[in-house]
Amino acid sequence: MHIASGFLSPPVWAGAAVVSAGALAASLALARRHLDDRRVPLMGVMGAFIFAAQMVNFPVLPGTSGHLGGGFLLGILLGAPLGIIVMASVLAVQSLLFQDGGIEALGANIFIMGVLPCLLGAAVRGLWLRPKPGAAAYAVTLIAGILAIVAGATGVILLLWLSDSLPRSISLVHALGLMGGIHAGIGVVEGVVSAAVVKFVLSTRRDAVLGPLGPDYAKGATQ
Repeated sequence: MHIASGFLSPPVWAGAAVVSAGALAASLALARRHLDDRRVPLMGVMGAFIFAAQMVNFPVLPGTSGHLGGGFLLGILLGAPLGIIVMASVLAVQSLLFQDGGIEALGANIFIMGVLPCLLGAAVRGLWLRPKPGAAAYAVTLIAGILAIVAGATGVILLLWLSDSLPRSISLVHALGLMGGIHAGIGVVEGVVSAAVVKFVLSTRRDAVLGPLGPDYAKGATQ
């Protein structure tokens, strides 16, 4: 879902860069209030995990493959601010060192793969921080995981449409339906993997997930 160089018009990628820069600045400001020595290692481990997981592709349809996005998972485990910071770092390294996503499109990629899914992950975070997460936590995680991926895919199509980069033979509605259908399947994997990883991390390092404010921190879904 990385947008490569040359697909976005200057006004579109510049606008996306401004929005992502604002989200990242706000995240850095909020991170100072919730960061401690228990959460820094988790940020590093999850950043490395997401980086590696995005390298593993799985088949979705004939000729089409997908990979774990990761922003949704980061939003659950770290909250939106820290998740956005980690995801922005991963995407910046991929763009600058591996040419995975265009440099001028970095702001758009951060918004699509970082800001949106991290906010959705943070919205369901409170369900997992309950003493005993029930079936609702798994069901909501699966549904929200699908929504996170489909929302990102929809964002890609809209940005390409605004940049007049869609093929003339494909309408906006057709493109949205095609990308949404394909990425719904990827979203199922995203939701299942996210639930499994969250359950494992909570069983081993619950203190790192809760953060410095303890159980009360779970009340702030986007914190």
